[in-house]
Amino acid sequence: MKLILSTLITLTAPALALAQADLSLEEAVNRALKTDNIVQAEADRVSGARAGLRQAKMSRLGGLKLKGMYTDGNDPVYAFATAMKQGSFSMASMATINDPEPARNYMAGIEAGIPLFTGFALSNAAKMGNLGVEAASSGYERARAGITFKTTYQWLTVALRERLAALAAGSVRAAEEELKTAQMLKDKGMVLGSDYFGAEAILSTLKGYQINWDSALRLERERLGIAVGLPGGAGAAGALSDPGYGPLDRGALASASAGRRDVKALEKMAEISKVSASMQKNSVLPVVEAFGAWETNSESLSEFRDNRLLGIRLTMPIGDPAWFARRDAAKAEAAMAESRVQEARRQASIELAEALSNYAAAREGLPVAQETVDKARKSLELFRPLYRQGRQSVLEVLRAQASLLQAEAGYYETLYKLNLYRAQALLASETLDAAAVKDISDKLGVAK
Repeated sequence: MKLILSTLITLTAPALALAQADLSLEEAVNRALKTDNIVQAEADRVSGARAGLRQAKMSRLGGLKLKGMYTDGNDPVYAFATAMKQGSFSMASMATINDPEPARNYMAGIEAGIPLFTGFALSNAAKMGNLGVEAASSGYERARAGITFKTTYQWLTVALRERLAALAAGSVRAAEEELKTAQMLKDKGMVLGSDYFGAEAILSTLKGYQINWDSALRLERERLGIAVGLPGGAGAAGALSDPGYGPLDRGALASASAGRRDVKALEKMAEISKVSASMQKNSVLPVVEAFGAWETNSESLSEFRDNRLLGIRLTMPIGDPAWFARRDAAKAEAAMAESRVQEARRQASIELAEALSNYAAAREGLPVAQETVDKARKSLELFRPLYRQGRQSVLEVLRAQASLLQAEAGYYETLYKLNLYRAQALLASETLDAAAVKDISDKLGVAK
């Protein structure tokens, strides 16, 4: 039995360690990028676009195909042609031309065709293929940036929840210690019952915070674990602290946002729509191809007679009532695609402006939040000795304790917003790359 238990512990220990792992922000982002389905889907889209481009380029080479057929019939035209192909036709065949004997034929051959001019269809298809690859690549990069921000948000949320849970636990312990003292003083008649029960009500409120924040922490750890491929949950290997960020350069970020990958992808899609409209317009142009065929025919699979046919073929539509409708539909689609690009640019500017405004507000509010914490802590430090001297009520001490908890929670929420809105501004300007993530991770990757 001991051996079995030892084996089970040995086998499950690595899994438990992995499930309970604390990750730095950089580690979390790297894991998320490897496991996220959206990123994988966009990578597959790039592969598909590249395959489509290869297909368009290879279409210039034309095609080669084998053909084979067995036929048997007494149709006069068929029998006459078959005899000529097999080389068995003679003047005697003319006597039975209207009522021929059944003719059998085994045919095998090769056909080839090379496009010479397709009304620019092949060149436009290759152009659309190139644009498709560029659009898919931009979509892939934007998806990576989006998952990077999503993981950053989740990691910061875990870090905030961990800190709030620790603050609540510390406040509850401190309040319980004060109430133990108050209980003894109450038994001696030195503390009013109303003050004592009021203090107990504050303690219950603090315990409520602790329960809610512990529950929120478990949920956020589970969410982070799922995002990074650790279903058992993951913690944040670091802590929220003042990273000492400076102001963001609005001009530089605005210039960078002009190259946003999602906008670039829409621009390429708009160009594809324009090329498609051009293809519809050119669909009335002639198509010219060179072709060749070689085939053999035999009645008995023993004596084959071969023949060949070479030529140049031109086809040109001269009556297509739907051409005008297709042309107008393609033009409308191109116009809609351009409108989507303009709207995406406008939305990108709005997102950047909002992120910069929120970041500036958090940065300016951080000193105020720190000052609030300092004053709340000072108030608590002043109340405690006065309470022990009998000059203040335990109720005031616990009120000061609750005020300190609220001030500290507000301070760490401001730190959370500072880091989150900075990451959001970098995302909006397409600069939330691996270097930016490492910078944030290094600044927050300190011991808890």
